Formats: sequence, structure tokens, C-alpha cells
Amino acid sequence: MAIGNAGLAARIEKEASTTKPFKAFLGRYFYLFMSLVLAALVIAGFSRTVNASLFHAIPPRPLLLWIHGAAFSTWVVFFIAQSALVRARRVSVHRLLGWFGAGLATVMVVLGFTIAVVMTRFDTVVLQQKGVAAFLSIPFADMIIFG
Repeated sequence: MAIGNAGLAARIEKEASTTKPFKAFLGRYFYLFMSLVLAALVIAGFSRTVNASLFHAIPPRPLLLWIHGAAFSTWVVFFIAQSALVRARRVSVHRLLGWFGAGLATVMVVLGFTIAVVMTRFDTVVLQQKGVAAFLSIPFADMIIFG
């Protein structure tokens, strides 16, 4: 019986030693990797609509929509930079830039509410779409949750 327990203990020790490097790797790179995954998802999600709905839109979209896109793109780049700074153990710079992030987040919430109203009006008045206002609660909820 003691030999069986010793064999089990050796097997558990071997498995623990192989998962330890993986856990260490995950602990070091998880947030940086996830920030890059988020950026890839944002690019994939908006790649189909940005060209036709913003860059080559007819009629042209309001300037505020371009500002909205720039601010929200800056947020994704900022998230990657913050994750990379922590990974590089530059926590003091990370904390200093955190104030920029707080300001950017505030601007994004205000801009999100504003662009929701502006684009609802644009879709209703300029594009003559019906029932657009019924979906206004979705961006409002997004901004409340983000804030």
C-alpha cells in the first residue's frame, strides 16, 4: 500500500511540476494577451461596417462620429499599453497614465451618450429610417455599464 501511495505522490508531483511553468506563464502574460485579443475582436467586429458606414458613407456621417471612433480606438490602445506597462514592471508609469485613463473614460461616457442621440437623430432625419429611437436604450445601457 505504501508503494502505491508513493507512486501516486510521484505522479502528482510530476503533474504539479509541469503545470507550474504554465501557471507562471499565464500569470505573466494573461492580461497582455487578453488586451490583444480584445483589440483583435474590436477590429474584426468593426471591419465590416467602418468602411461603408464611416470612411465612404453616403451621405457623410457627422464629425462627432469620427471623434467617437478616435476616442474609443484610443481606449483600446490605452488598455494594451497599460497591460504592457504592468507586464514590463513599469507600475509607476502605469499609475501615472491611469489619470489619463480616468479622463478618457469620462470623455467616452459623455461622448457615448451624445453620439447615441446624434446618430439616432441622423438616422431618423437624414436616412429616413423608422423606429430607430426604440433602440436608444442599448447604447445608454452600454454607457451606464461602462461608466
